[in-house]
Amino acid sequence: MNERLKNITFSALLFLLPILLLVLAEIMLRTAGFAAERRAAFKQVENEPGWTGFNPEYASRYFRGFLPALGFTPFREVPPEGVFRVVVLGGSSTAGFPYQWYHGFPAALEKRLMATLPGRQIEVINLGMTAVNSYTLWDLTRHVVAMQPSAVVIYAGHNEYYGALGVGATPEFAPKGVWFGRLQMLLKRSALYLLMERLVVGPPDYGLDPAANERTLMARVVQNAQIKWGDPIYEAGLHQFERNMRSVVERLHGHDIPVFMGTLVSNLADQPPLSDDPEAMAAYEAARTELTRGDTLRARQLFEEARDLDTIRFRAPSAINEIIRSIAERPGVTLVDVERYFNEAARPAIPGHDLFTDHLHPTDHGYDLMGEAFHAAIRREHIPATDTLTVIWPRPFAADPVSTAQAGILIDRLLSDYPFNKQADPDQTGAAHAEQLRARRASGRLGDSLAVAIMTSPLSTQEALYEAVRISRARADTQAALQHFESLLHWQPFNETLMRDAVGLALPSANWDTYVERLSLHGAHRADEAYFWNAFAVAQLRQNRPQSALRALREAERLEPTSSVMFYNRARAHLAVGDTLRAQEDFNAYRQQQ
Repeated sequence: MNERLKNITFSALLFLLPILLLVLAEIMLRTAGFAAERRAAFKQVENEPGWTGFNPEYASRYFRGFLPALGFTPFREVPPEGVFRVVVLGGSSTAGFPYQWYHGFPAALEKRLMATLPGRQIEVINLGMTAVNSYTLWDLTRHVVAMQPSAVVIYAGHNEYYGALGVGATPEFAPKGVWFGRLQMLLKRSALYLLMERLVVGPPDYGLDPAANERTLMARVVQNAQIKWGDPIYEAGLHQFERNMRSVVERLHGHDIPVFMGTLVSNLADQPPLSDDPEAMAAYEAARTELTRGDTLRARQLFEEARDLDTIRFRAPSAINEIIRSIAERPGVTLVDVERYFNEAARPAIPGHDLFTDHLHPTDHGYDLMGEAFHAAIRREHIPATDTLTVIWPRPFAADPVSTAQAGILIDRLLSDYPFNKQADPDQTGAAHAEQLRARRASGRLGDSLAVAIMTSPLSTQEALYEAVRISRARADTQAALQHFESLLHWQPFNETLMRDAVGLALPSANWDTYVERLSLHGAHRADEAYFWNAFAVAQLRQNRPQSALRALREAERLEPTSSVMFYNRARAHLAVGDTLRAQEDFNAYRQQQ
């Protein structure tokens, strides 16, 4: 070997040796199981073979000092044949804040899909997390592809400035390029990087120390409260959103997964600018003047201008929706105009506290409206015409009393701190929060007392809902019991006895037929038992919807062909549509089963 070749070989080995050592260290750490919980996106559901769910610890890769709450939406590791699986991505509005996940729009979408596709397995998997933005969606896309969804729903864009790796939440000296954010996401997949992170900054900090919660998350994340329209930081936020979201939809389209992107909505009429920017405040006051005069079109334009000029950027500017509309022109992407739905539902045509709990998180009615918008788009684009069930959804939709009280407490706490209260002092806000809790505890309302107990004692939300059902039934308050039952079932998605108890409570009276329908659909898609389809058919017959009842009874027959209850209900349904011959046949079959 000549001298030149020796030098080249030596140089190559010198260059490769550190890389080989790093690879070896990575292999050894993975073999030893280091940080395995934090690196695994999903984990098996305890005592339910074949079922998995999103791993809460995986979310710690996006934060320090905070671990977002995640909805419990388990799904089958291996998608069964014919399943209609929807994965939902986004931030806190996707997670359902300030409510639990089962009052968010993904749950409202799931309920509607159950009625639209009777007999098919429905899985709506909510991966929404508070304070995440397009970097998180970019990171999660590889896992979403592996889940083999029938469709992906995206509602995101409010957190590009103050969410995880947001340009307004990182220190001034940190690079703002998309490459830097993506690099961090890539490095966090490495066990070696997680080890180095632990050595430098300490073990994972989930923010469980009471001292960490003296300020709200909104008060803690803002590093730049002066992001003016058009300045470099403002443009960087738009750029990262567009680059990351285009990458997300391109990857999903490459795997033939249809995407439904929703335009963003926020409180316009009742939310003044969070900053003290004089131009933003002037636009807001002018909007209120125009609204008083009755010029809603001009008022909306000015409200949007006030939001766009607001330098504290917790609400996405109009430019984000423009990017969303542009991305939706790509193949495989469908635009869901949530903004139009809210404008049409608001009175007078400009969304305010009628549809929002704060600056951008919808009320329970608002979330239900979002679920309706996404359902309409998915049904129009990807679900062929088929026999569906008729369910009349209540307007406005109402969460259960415990969830409503919990949401109220969280919103009161949020609004007491920065940026809603710029002079907020931790001691004062803490004292005010304690006084609010005392007032709710003394209100005499069951929902308030249990919500306070959740906040101030070891009582879990699930345990509180059990208690709410028990107390409501003892008080003969059937409606409250059914509301709490409906929420409790999301904490116990495999508890068939609980599902039967809930349906059984509502079934004797036509007054509760809307609950019978929703609870029966929930049970039918979780347990796939004839009992739930029969119960649904009874409610349909009582509401004079025999064709819908017959569709449900086909499912009951599939599961239990000799069911006497099915024969009896089907005889009634055939009689209602005037088919006396089939009604007689079913009645004879019913008598033979007795």
